[in-house]
Amino acid sequence: MAPILKQAFESILTLFMMGLVGVYVVHRGWVTREVKDFLARLVVGCTLPLYLFYTAVQELTKKDIPGLMAGTTHAMLTMTLTFLLSLVFVKIAKVRQGRRGLFSVGFTFSNTMFLGLPINVALFGESALPYVMSYFFSNSLMFWTLGNYMMSLDGPGKKSEILSLDTVKRFFNPPLIGFFIGLLVVILEVPIPKFLTGSAKLLGSTTTPLAIMYIGMGLGDLNLKTIHMEKDIIYILLGRFLICPLLTVTICLAFNLFPAMSRVFVIQSSLPVLANCSIMAGYYRSDTSFALILVSLTTFLSLLTVPIFRMAVSLF
Repeated sequence: MAPILKQAFESILTLFMMGLVGVYVVHRGWVTREVKDFLARLVVGCTLPLYLFYTAVQELTKKDIPGLMAGTTHAMLTMTLTFLLSLVFVKIAKVRQGRRGLFSVGFTFSNTMFLGLPINVALFGESALPYVMSYFFSNSLMFWTLGNYMMSLDGPGKKSEILSLDTVKRFFNPPLIGFFIGLLVVILEVPIPKFLTGSAKLLGSTTTPLAIMYIGMGLGDLNLKTIHMEKDIIYILLGRFLICPLLTVTICLAFNLFPAMSRVFVIQSSLPVLANCSIMAGYYRSDTSFALILVSLTTFLSLLTVPIFRMAVSLF
């Protein structure tokens, strides 16, 4: 257990040091809103899709794909159960109108890509990436359909539909498209020139430091004095860091998922609130400040929770 704990802390501290660079540049005043927006777009629209394309081509074979699809089904089952429990907690906590959808989304969905990808790679190596994508696919599908609809109920404007053209456009984001193209290459056994895979590898390798620095910039803007531990936040912390991981463990054991996938799924399920919550809260004109506190606070707390869950998944 001691070597695993040491490895977990070293992995998190490595990412933490990258995040400190983001905090540093914010406090030096070098970063504007435009710079942050550019960095997010660079990662999501360019380096991350290339990274996932390269990973799919290099790490996967035809025989791996059915297992990944099965894993997606199990991840969706976990999220469905977590979401139903979130509705129970909405009643228990007497969550006020205007943040009920946000409460359920924060309780259910985690930051599986921007934070999940670098953390799982740091903990388990490149071989974890297919399972990261399997969970990310489920998380994205349910967030942009059910989660998006629930958050639209919080705002004063027109309510969103669970399935719409806008939902489809958001779901098929660049990272997912990059991974799907990689899968297609694997399935069709298309030969890829070395200069293309080499370029994808080099550009994709910048994803982790850029993503972690971006998160550090967000933490650098966090004012701890504005955070009050109201009951709604406490219940969401309970969902993020206890209920969802426990349900994931239960599903993994019940369906006898193989250990490598189970470890990644448990880590993914225990990560902070999905960053898109704050973006969609602003879009629907609901409780934006509450969303920002959830994302920032759970991200900060993950520095403590990830090593704990890394020790826990060593039992698989």
